[in-house]
Amino acid sequence: MMSAKILRLSTAAFALATGAMLAVDAQAQQVAQQMAAAAPTNVETVVVTGTAFNPEVAPAKASLDATQPQTIINKSYIEDSVAGTGTYTTILAIAPSMTGIDLNGPGLSDGGVKNTLRGLPDGSFGLNFDGIPFGDTNGPTHHSESYFPASVTGSILVDRGPGNAGNMGPSTYGGTISLFSEELTPDRHLRLEATGGTWNTSLFNVNVQSGDFDVAGITSRALVNYQDTNTGGYLSLQSSAAQNYLVKVQTDIAPGWTLTAFANFNGLFQQLEDNAGATAAQLVAFGKDFALQKTNPNAGTYAPYNHVHKKTDMDYLRLQGDLGNGIKIDNQAYTYAYVNKTLSTTSVMQTAADITAGITEGNGTIVNGVKFPNDVPGYTKQNAYRNWGDIFRMSDDFDFGWLTGQVRAGVWWESSRSQRARTDFDATQCFSSIVGCDPWHSQFYADSRLFTGQKTPTSGQLPGSANFYEYQEHSGWDQYQPFIELELHPLPDLSITPGFKYVWWNHFVNAPLEQKTKPVVPVSQQFTTTHDLPFVTINYKIEPSWSVYAQYAQGIYVPDISAFEQAVPSLTFPKAQTTTNYQFGTVYYADNFTVDGDIYYIGVDNNISFQNCSQAPIFGPPGETCATNTGTATYKGIEGEGTYAFDGDLQGLVFFANGSLNSSKSGGKWLKQAPMWTAASGITYKWDMWKLSLIDKLVGQQYSDNTDTSFYKLGAYNVMDFKGGFVWENFEVDLGIYNLLNSRSLASVGINDKNPIGGSSVYDYINRPGSLDQYYFQPSRSFQLTVKARF
Repeated sequence: MMSAKILRLSTAAFALATGAMLAVDAQAQQVAQQMAAAAPTNVETVVVTGTAFNPEVAPAKASLDATQPQTIINKSYIEDSVAGTGTYTTILAIAPSMTGIDLNGPGLSDGGVKNTLRGLPDGSFGLNFDGIPFGDTNGPTHHSESYFPASVTGSILVDRGPGNAGNMGPSTYGGTISLFSEELTPDRHLRLEATGGTWNTSLFNVNVQSGDFDVAGITSRALVNYQDTNTGGYLSLQSSAAQNYLVKVQTDIAPGWTLTAFANFNGLFQQLEDNAGATAAQLVAFGKDFALQKTNPNAGTYAPYNHVHKKTDMDYLRLQGDLGNGIKIDNQAYTYAYVNKTLSTTSVMQTAADITAGITEGNGTIVNGVKFPNDVPGYTKQNAYRNWGDIFRMSDDFDFGWLTGQVRAGVWWESSRSQRARTDFDATQCFSSIVGCDPWHSQFYADSRLFTGQKTPTSGQLPGSANFYEYQEHSGWDQYQPFIELELHPLPDLSITPGFKYVWWNHFVNAPLEQKTKPVVPVSQQFTTTHDLPFVTINYKIEPSWSVYAQYAQGIYVPDISAFEQAVPSLTFPKAQTTTNYQFGTVYYADNFTVDGDIYYIGVDNNISFQNCSQAPIFGPPGETCATNTGTATYKGIEGEGTYAFDGDLQGLVFFANGSLNSSKSGGKWLKQAPMWTAASGITYKWDMWKLSLIDKLVGQQYSDNTDTSFYKLGAYNVMDFKGGFVWENFEVDLGIYNLLNSRSLASVGINDKNPIGGSSVYDYINRPGSLDQYYFQPSRSFQLTVKARF
């Protein structure tokens, strides 16, 4: 296809240019810029005309130019209030209507309770870095520890809406979280940081900015960042080690023209079971921090059987320039990749009887035709993909006297290729072998339990291999989304922006053995989704420091590869999930405070919800995730946030608060894991040599299923974090206490029982010895001591 050829050419050019630049100078650049408009603007700058309020003191705030509900989180909040080990999951908790928690400690696991926004799960809103949308290719979900630690995040923009036509991503209808890398400075500086904390947690970070320098009369500036993070983790034996490398260069190649090269690599090794989560019986026997153990090799919780190795990278080359006469262009060619190689047991679940017997659910293998009823079954899992893309934008200012404005147009191209596979092996025999266990290359312990003697086999063999595959799948997509929008200013303080975007997305799969087919069979199919998406936004400044806005927008979630993963392959593919969004809001700044609020309504057709396959209406085997169409759904609510900055004798003291009332329902029933409300409040103090921050986040009640089962209704919980620091000349010492009140509340439940087993509610886990539901609690209180040096 022509678009694919263009993509590959742009990617090749990008790779050659990046390699050449990195060969000359190992450098990096920052453009903390908002891509909501064609002409980029610095997200951290909020212009407030006629007031003395400094927006930088507000932990969370909105812009007077907002056309939809938003929260801007700046670098000072990330540095002064968030754990150094944190990730975007930790940072985002401050925003209204957002939730998310790291189960292994702040930023210390890739397997936490992922962010939700207005009750929409991860994957139903977009996530991008420096304007590049990214996410998994088997559904646009994310892994917080796999890409960008807090140290490489310069600021974050949380847009709670689809944005305008130029906002890109596979699922922006629920909103877009834009992460921006650290802003480059014209001056040279060096930052060193070392952290030690609870659970043998350690962090070392070095950050070097070159400042402006000239080569052959051309000015450039660069950033290099390295971070090494290690922890034993709150959860038993769930250790993690991560290394992140970032390089970024910006060069002023000509007057009005800049070229930016960026490269980020992240390596992550975790001791983690792929289906982690303690059952009620395990909580009673081992405690809330139970995950893995190292004394009983007859159970799937045996730590040596379980580990995950991930590698990711993101790279881009961006050209921005002024063609004159008001015409500007912005072109960004990029690639990113994710490789996950997992060794895991098939189950860690135990009833009380299993614990007494020293086994886990599902024990038993068949190796070389011989049954081993007590052996622990395991599997290898590979999920690897690479995406290539290009985002081109052009803008042109116009002035007809009575009407001024800007026309913006562009296109997003992207191509993706993925490989996913899962093979079964006998973990007991493999790991007890005197020659070592390497199921990635050795097929000697291949497990055929899902094939041998099965009427409907769910694993099979491929030519030239003795392994038994549950699936081997090659998939991908080619897509493009052209857009155009017109920003009109019929009055000096009025901005009206209509826009239009066209979506063309072709998914394809070529699977020698396709996941979830029964019996497992080859599948080779493709389907194309097309859709027209209109937008219109309005912003009006009643006063220079007071604006109101409104938005109408349509959105889409394009069916992902789960459309191919059906028990019986079908040529009829699911309809796209589509939305219609209506939002109204206001932003106000005074000399001492800022406040903003909004109301929203989102109507959804073909609402997709993901759940354990064992639940109704599927009633399949546990341990797999299935997509269900709940029909129509409605998300609506009200949100607000505000900050007050004291002056006089209390100068430096800031109080802030935000909250939301949210309704997320389908068929009159609450959708799973959708909080009914959120709230946050806190104080920060920054004066002379002292920094203090006390932040409390509350998450309201929620159901763990889509049927309003009172048994599975979870109560509200809170997380309070304290961080204080002392600055002396070039040095700073910080103490962080996270989960200050040591709240150990239940944050989430994975339902595996077809019907509730035992107890009066999900909280009554003492009386649920036979349940296989999995529990996820807040981690206990933790401490981190950090020393920083700046030169």
